[in-house]
Amino acid sequence: MKKIRVTVPEDIWRMMKNDIEEFGINNNKLCNYILEKLKYKKEINIEKDLESQGRPLKKIIQFDLNVSNKEIYYDVLRDNNVEIEAEFFRELFEKYCSKFKYIRELFIFQDTVKNILEAIREKKKLKLKYGSKLTTVEPYFIKRDEQGDENFLFCYCETEKTYYNYKLKDLEVISILEDKIKGKDKKYIESVRKNFDPFLGNGNFVKVKLTENGMKMIKGLTNYRPKLIEKNDNIYIFETSNENAKLYFRQFSKEAIILEPKELREEMKKDFLEALANYE
Repeated sequence: MKKIRVTVPEDIWRMMKNDIEEFGINNNKLCNYILEKLKYKKEINIEKDLESQGRPLKKIIQFDLNVSNKEIYYDVLRDNNVEIEAEFFRELFEKYCSKFKYIRELFIFQDTVKNILEAIREKKKLKLKYGSKLTTVEPYFIKRDEQGDENFLFCYCETEKTYYNYKLKDLEVISILEDKIKGKDKKYIESVRKNFDPFLGNGNFVKVKLTENGMKMIKGLTNYRPKLIEKNDNIYIFETSNENAKLYFRQFSKEAIILEPKELREEMKKDFLEALANYE
């Protein structure tokens, strides 16, 4: 068994650790995948040496080469004229971490992406596993929210008989089916593509009352921030889904009060009361 041990800057170590948790993979799989896909120096563009950037090498990444990488390992070192193995791996990890998170997600799940794009190109349906649920979908496109860092598959779920955005990291392609996509409502599909909302909240309006601190917070909290439609003093109206509003305004605690719709207001109230009960 060939064990690799590399010291890296803390920001690289932390980013890879977060990706392992976020994307549901283990350390060995991530490190081997990076070696497999980014193994040639000609693909790496590091302008400055890590140490010259003032970033101390104080964290350790350690992993075992998998069977396929073990077979080609010394050929890779020779082809890249590698003299110091640790420096070579630091460059690979730096290259990976230099990408935006949504790009790293596409990189990690590129086999899934290829299958989805093949089905879209050939206008075929997909059998998917999403969480514990098996379903058949008509896939239309993969896209990310401009304010977010996650990728979504927009599709029509035949099981639920409705349109969905599935998070790329949570789905598994079981098979590409021979059934052809019908492209049900082409006008609606194009409107979603042009005005992409991962929560499909177009046409749903949420009225919120913000405190003075809340109005300051809304300027800084940009991830999945709803689309502002109207503002009158401290009353804001957003176009968004209830789910997105819950996700976003939970961050405000007492600085935001949901006024409408009533069902969202009651859901938020229930969530906060349950959270309060945990402190009693």
